[in-house]
Amino acid sequence: MKMKRLLFGLIAFGALLAVSCEPNSTAEEDQLYNQETIDRTKIKVPANGIDRTKIKVPSAG
Repeated sequence: MKMKRLLFGLIAFGALLAVSCEPNSTAEEDQLYNQETIDRTKIKVPANGIDRTKIKVPSAG
């Protein structure tokens, strides 16, 4: 019984150590999403609002 607990503890410790040692690359991943920016000052909104049924979303690619 003690051998099982010791083995489980060592495996859990090893798994936590392996996962926590990954480099933080969040800033590099965020650059992928910030390539196409929209200048919100150039968007013209009609006085009566926007009809969401007429919005065309470009295909990804």
